[in-house]
Amino acid sequence: MTDQQTVHRPQAGEPEQRPLVRVEDLAVSYAAGRRTVPVVRGVSFSVAAGRTLGLVGESGSGKSTVARTLLAHLRAGSRITDGRVLVDGQDVFALSAAGRRALRGGTASVVAQNAGQALTPSMRVGEQVREALRAHGEPDGPDRVVELLRLVRLPDPDTIVRRFPHQLSGGQQQRVAIAMAVAARPRVLVLDEPTTALDVVTQAAVLDLVADLGRELGMAVLLVSHDLGVVSAMADEIAVMRAGEVVEHAATAALFAAPQHEYTRALLAAVPDGRRPEQRRPEQRRPEQRRTGGADRPRRDARVPGTVADTATGSAPPGSPVEPAVERPVVDAQDLVVRYRRGLPAAVDGVSFAIAPRETLAVVGESGSGKSTLATTLAGLVPAESGSFTYDDGTVRGDLREPVAARSQELRRAVQLVFQNADTSLNPRRTVGAAVGRPLRLFTGSSSRARVGELLTQVGLGPEYADRLPAQLSGGQRQRVGIARALAAEPRLVIADEITTALDVQVQAGILALLDDLRRERGLSCLFISHDLAVVRGVADRVAVMTGGRIVEVGPTERVFTGTNHPYTRTLLRATLEPGQTELPDVGDGVQRWRDAPGWTDHGDGHRTRNWEDA
Repeated sequence: MTDQQTVHRPQAGEPEQRPLVRVEDLAVSYAAGRRTVPVVRGVSFSVAAGRTLGLVGESGSGKSTVARTLLAHLRAGSRITDGRVLVDGQDVFALSAAGRRALRGGTASVVAQNAGQALTPSMRVGEQVREALRAHGEPDGPDRVVELLRLVRLPDPDTIVRRFPHQLSGGQQQRVAIAMAVAARPRVLVLDEPTTALDVVTQAAVLDLVADLGRELGMAVLLVSHDLGVVSAMADEIAVMRAGEVVEHAATAALFAAPQHEYTRALLAAVPDGRRPEQRRPEQRRPEQRRTGGADRPRRDARVPGTVADTATGSAPPGSPVEPAVERPVVDAQDLVVRYRRGLPAAVDGVSFAIAPRETLAVVGESGSGKSTLATTLAGLVPAESGSFTYDDGTVRGDLREPVAARSQELRRAVQLVFQNADTSLNPRRTVGAAVGRPLRLFTGSSSRARVGELLTQVGLGPEYADRLPAQLSGGQRQRVGIARALAAEPRLVIADEITTALDVQVQAGILALLDDLRRERGLSCLFISHDLAVVRGVADRVAVMTGGRIVEVGPTERVFTGTNHPYTRTLLRATLEPGQTELPDVGDGVQRWRDAPGWTDHGDGHRTRNWEDA
């Protein structure tokens, strides 16, 4: 432990509870050739029944390594070099093979980051839950399976048991994973980034469920997350990790009120803050205030043609402008419909929007709202069924309803997609230089090492990264390679689909700053898809809110965040977790109590909401 660490100690009069988890001076290393590389050093903490400890820190800080030791799990090539891990009084690394099997899922369970990958795609949900029960000698009859699914608040569990994982939403998959984790009523629950890919409403519901289960089952919970809002609302205490060490450990409220370590202060300062600038703590205020109308972003008139805009009476068609255009849009969609298969409901249903030159339009909404379908249709990966969808930057023109293979070389070059997960979008066997060089050859006919190095330097890496493989890079570095690959085509429009979802706050801040710099330097337009409303507020000029495949609100960012809102937008804003918030938001039972009504209401300055009525 360094002399800069600040560690919380029980105060006089605090009740003593026997901890279910004790980690004592834990040190973990892995072999790299003939060298031994330490990844965890001198980590100590305890978690009592009914309590939650949050582990936070940057990627590579060792927090997931520590969390997995509670299940006696180490990555290949790693070993414990000092200390011990006790769960329910047992040293987990001294257990026999049979003892470890009983530990995992019995005494301690884990809910992983991506439930879609954790579930077996070829097995029905009911059978997977039944298998989790059977593994620990629990009753596994149909009634018990349905009871577990009802415990995690899944709708119509009798139907859910017959579905395959791909037929569930992300939030439903995560609930199934939680049901399997608590099947044997474990004493300890490890949550490793459990809400990373979830929208704010689903996230709030899942966290509320976990909190209730923790109290009901009396579990000790270890929560690993890069989302400080999630940790502040869930954890009783927080341990901050950096370079394998705990640098600060304190009660949640105390840590957010007065962080002691400089690294903790840096983490909090890097968090995108959804509040207005004047409401922030002094260390969170940035001179440029990256907002529409900020010092480095002169305000542009948001009234561009094709934005969802009717008169207040609803007499104009959904895509028509109410005032003359100031700038011709680069992208113009009118009554766009996208359907994955005949007979299925439309994933995008009658959507109209526009993106102006040098503008960032953010699209937000719950999982399944249609926002990613909109992005993939714009990229040409999913064909549009009907409507008008055009691109025109004054030099290149084209029909965006066509799939990418049918688009002209110029249109493919002008519109580029940065994928959500750089881990899966980069070929693990090809070097960074090869990944960036391929689009260079395709679109420019040349892929010199010097040009590859220039692109890598532009995204904050450097020519020396060209010879590395993706596995040799951090998550943030891989995402920068993905951006460099998109920039190799010299696009005019970039589609950023959840590109910061799995990144810690400091890496996320760097990626967002890079994207904003490139927008200003290259004059790029951007369609920005995200479920993180604080990030959206920091980067977007305008925001479109989607639910059920339709846009229900659109307008300048600050007007959407502070103005009169559609009831669905109010639900999204209410579900947002701010760092320092110590209570989970109440998002109700998730039942929609409104329905669409004809027409739109114009609130001025380009801010419009779809009309609605009580259901």
